[in-house]
This record gives sequence, structure tokens and C-alpha cells, in this order.
Amino acid sequence: MTREDAQPAWEKIVETGFSDYNKLTREQRVWFNVEQLITHGLWDHYVNYGADNNTDTIEDLEYLKFKSIADQLRTFNKKYFPKGVPAGPHAREKVFEKFSEEQLEEDIEEMDDKFWEMSEDLEEALLQHIRMTGIGKS
Repeated sequence: MTREDAQPAWEKIVETGFSDYNKLTREQRVWFNVEQLITHGLWDHYVNYGADNNTDTIEDLEYLKFKSIADQLRTFNKKYFPKGVPAGPHAREKVFEKFSEEQLEEDIEEMDDKFWEMSEDLEEALLQHIRMTGIGKS
């Protein structure tokens, strides 16, 4: 199964994920949360919708055996969101504004550099998950 073959199923998952996230099955949730990381990286996770599901994303990364990436998110969360990751990009942006722009940029670059080194392996693991669970069939 190729990404192109799975596109109709992906579109349904995205629709469900944005309209009623809790209706996603575990298998669908993994795809919904991890796909955006593979496509846009870890920083995008925080500045867009992804971090609204940060705890689930960490669980989903561990489910796919990518504890090192899950730990990157945990480390970033401890530093910037010790009271928990706030919902919504604007709420997270307000927290980021309290930190030195230089330090934030340095941390983002380091986090994303480490992530992109592993992103191809993560993408392959996600594709394997899609194939094995059959969720890519529309």
C-alpha cells in the first residue's frame, strides 16, 4: 500500500480527528498524531494543532517504538510547559513569549535537528503500522 492508495482513508481520519478526536480508534489516532510530525516536524507540533494532543502523541510515538522522540517532547515540555501543555496555538505562543527568543530558537533548532535525523525511520514505522492495521484502506 502506498501513501497515494491510503489518501482517501487519511482524509476521513483527518476529518474525524478535527471534528471529534475522541472517535478515532487507537490505530487511527497514531496516524493522525504522527503524520503531522513527519510532515512538519516537532516545532510545528507546538505552533499548530498537534500539541493539543501532546500526551497522546507521546504515547503514540512510544507505541511505534520511538521513545527517543517521545523523550524530546517530554524534555521540551518540562522546560517550556512545566504545568502542562496549554490547549491552542495562541496559548502556547503566550508561554513562549516569556522566554528569551535566542534560547527558544536554539532549543527548537536542536530539537528539530535531532528529530529530522530519525524522521525517515519514523515514517517507515508509521507506514508499517498503516499496512499492518489495515487503516489505510478506504
